Amino acid sequence: MAFIDLSDPEEMLSLLIEYVEDERSESDSDKRRHAFLSGLVVTLLELEQEFTALSGTERVERLNKIIAEFDMEFEHDPVVEHFLALVEELERINSSKT
Repeated sequence: MAFIDLSDPEEMLSLLIEYVEDERSESDSDKRRHAFLSGLVVTLLELEQEFTALSGTERVERLNKIIAEFDMEFEHDPVVEHFLALVEELERINSSKT
């Protein structure tokens, strides 16, 4: 089992992207979920390109903006739950630095 450094936002985002990609590859039978996850992968990969240049607050803001655009049909999807957990952890990291 690999150690996940919860204090490393870039690593956490990379792991989330990997998880979303895995879920997408397993969702071929559900076309709507597959399309949702495909769009999310693209969005997260774009964010990953600039993630290190963003402040902690900007990271959380960008992720919350993505969440606001989620189709409510998927609000209880495990991917969304992991996504929300990432935001919570980043908020915790931000608050511990102040």
